[in-house]
Amino acid sequence: MRPAVDLTSIDANLEKIDELVRCAVDADGMLFRLRLEELVKKGGRRTENAIALYITGKSLGVAVRLNLVRLAGYIRSDAFLLPLQQVIETGDDELLREEAIISISKYNDRRALDILDRVLDARMPRALQDAVIQGISRIRNNNPLLAMLPRFLKGGQNRELYEITLKIFKKILGPDEAKNFIAYLHHGDQLVAAGSFEILCFRGGESMFFFIAEFFRENSRLLARGVDRQVGAARLQKLIVALHEYLKRYPEFFPQLRTDIASLRQQVGDAPVGKSLDLLLAMRVPDEESDPGREGVRP
Repeated sequence: MRPAVDLTSIDANLEKIDELVRCAVDADGMLFRLRLEELVKKGGRRTENAIALYITGKSLGVAVRLNLVRLAGYIRSDAFLLPLQQVIETGDDELLREEAIISISKYNDRRALDILDRVLDARMPRALQDAVIQGISRIRNNNPLLAMLPRFLKGGQNRELYEITLKIFKKILGPDEAKNFIAYLHHGDQLVAAGSFEILCFRGGESMFFFIAEFFRENSRLLARGVDRQVGAARLQKLIVALHEYLKRYPEFFPQLRTDIASLRQQVGDAPVGKSLDLLLAMRVPDEESDPGREGVRP
């Protein structure tokens, strides 16, 4: 059971932030940000929301708002993305707008890239246009996913580049980055869709199970019909190996797929991929090992 939220403590923290911000007309930037960052981390999302309001508000001077915008780039909370975008689009000070561009680029992810692409406007002063372009370039250079994704999406158009990029993604991506590939599970290029499934299996976290399970159920049935053909068998083999990799990391999900895997095993008969399915069906699930009475549920 979760402990009750201490609203008194949260409100007291908000009061401290309010006092710090409103008294910091020309405060030393670094000391101000360090103290504010400490308070924001203690207060959690409600204090982040308070800072978000300060960023877009007009009651504070530019010097204080500059520090708040810089702070947003250090903490990189979701709560700051929209306010930073609003500052870039409608801010009344070019220095403030430039700092917002820099802060968004520090998020170094797809969301930041999309925002900077969206705010780039020919009517924007040239210096700000250059700052946005530099921010976009910085994200693409610093984030291997964004830098290499176009190669992966080549798929069948350039299979060599695709295969190299897929191998790299399966080794380096984190769970949050792997989430991006959910969008490509139904890609028109079969290689891109299958590769996205492999990436989710090798690098995805627990929250990916639903998407992995649905993709496996749908595609394994289709591929099993062509298991007597070389291409169909190879694709099914990759599907099984990828799923096995995911279930080795999260064996607690295996019981939810056991019936589907057992049915697929019967469908493929004497085909070589049957050995991979046998290995998958032989998986041990910790909870079931501690409860012998559950052995009866095995197919």
